[in-house]
Amino acid sequence: MVEKKVAIITGAGRGLGESVARDLLSRGMCVVIADVNKVDIKKYNNNSEFISSNNIMSHQVDVSNRVEVKGMFASAFKRFKQIDYLINFAGINRDAPFIELTDEDWDGVISVHLKGTFICCQEFVKLKSQGNGHIINVSAACGIQGRKNGANFCSAKAGILAFTKCLALELSPRIQVNCLIPSAVDTPEVRERYKLDTKEGYDSVVNGIPMGRLGKTEDVTHMINCILSSNFSTGSTFYVNGGEYMS
Repeated sequence: MVEKKVAIITGAGRGLGESVARDLLSRGMCVVIADVNKVDIKKYNNNSEFISSNNIMSHQVDVSNRVEVKGMFASAFKRFKQIDYLINFAGINRDAPFIELTDEDWDGVISVHLKGTFICCQEFVKLKSQGNGHIINVSAACGIQGRKNGANFCSAKAGILAFTKCLALELSPRIQVNCLIPSAVDTPEVRERYKLDTKEGYDSVVNGIPMGRLGKTEDVTHMINCILSSNFSTGSTFYVNGGEYMS
């Protein structure tokens, strides 16, 4: 049994998932980079220690495919002999006005976000028959308050919030299950979506944030580590949004 903690991070090939993977690696954890696209783990090698000490592996997986997810967990367990944490960042966007949403738009988003989270969590729990563990699911403020042109995305994220609470009730006290809601974090995807490289786009977002700035990836990684270090939090929702949304 290895002494280091082992985390599987879905959607870790880019964006916040990648940032969290890099951070956990820098803290000496073993990390499974799970992504629908093939990922070259060399790009995570800010320190050659990560590769030479066998702290990292990648696995190409569609989280909505049960067979592929089973294969990922089996490979990770074979490599590291344990899995301690599951962090579900995998997701897609297919925004459109409600009246224009197709069945494919609806099913695709629900499948990756909600079904994918369900499958990954279930396979994690099946594998982790002993010992303590921690699941962090990722939702969004629009899963609570909604937004235009995002009925599929918002519905999926709302489902993840309820799903997290159900799991927390069923899996306590051995496995903690919490939810992260990041918002207005400065990533390439957010910059493109909200046109943050323009003054108008930047001001329209930042003016609605009481903290007066965009979030940094470090804000998210810090919260992830706070959640993982807690032994008495489950069924909770943690916001990283500078006060943009308050529940």
